[in-house]
Amino acid sequence: MAQRSIPVAFDVLGTCFDIRGAVGPLRSSFPTLQPEPAAAVIDDWFHSAQRDFTYLSMNGAYRPIADVLKATLPRVFAMQGVIPPPPAAATKADHYSDTLQPVLSALKSLPARPSLGAASSLLLENGFRCMAATNGGLESTRGLFKHALGDQVAERWEYYSCDKDRVAKPAPSVYAAIRKRLEVGRDDESWFVASHTWDLFAAKKAGFKTAFVTYEEHFVLDDVFGQPDIVAADLEEAARQIIERTGKA
Repeated sequence: MAQRSIPVAFDVLGTCFDIRGAVGPLRSSFPTLQPEPAAAVIDDWFHSAQRDFTYLSMNGAYRPIADVLKATLPRVFAMQGVIPPPPAAATKADHYSDTLQPVLSALKSLPARPSLGAASSLLLENGFRCMAATNGGLESTRGLFKHALGDQVAERWEYYSCDKDRVAKPAPSVYAAIRKRLEVGRDDESWFVASHTWDLFAAKKAGFKTAFVTYEEHFVLDDVFGQPDIVAADLEEAARQIIERTGKA
């Protein structure tokens, strides 16, 4: 009987691809904005959009995260002082569309984390299955991986988007759907890799072993989110530790 391939699911935005790839386009639109404040604007935008995306989903009003990112970008600009506050009666910021578009377009070509290629090669060469499990859109995610890894390698990956079931991570049903897609039972070994502790907390409750990469949130915060099975500086180190833990080294 052939040995089952162990699946490794990866969060995408922030974990495999750097959301700060949008900093350059932001600074091109606002040349007086210095690098560190610009990075803070992008971080705030991403984190607040994730929050709103999740809260909408929790209340049965799921919207693709691309819609939420587009709608909330001018709000973040105003809150961070990048643009003047709008009139009290304003409901949208359509007149800023030319300024917003370069930042929004950057999401389709975010830079891969430098260790993504090495992690992918290590896992695939050692017989693991790799899945991108994302709050983002399916086709945009495929495009990011094709650009980062090349068509042939990207086609060896599997892909799951929350858009399919219209429920946002970290809802338990999302991780159950990922496990069903991977055809793993409760006792089958499977891994989830992320740079977000909230994501790993939910994944572990669903039965995954978890690997935390520290380049975004830095701290494990085990008193709040529990202890991940692996803590790694980057994706390559996480892949090596997973291989070692599973006895495939």
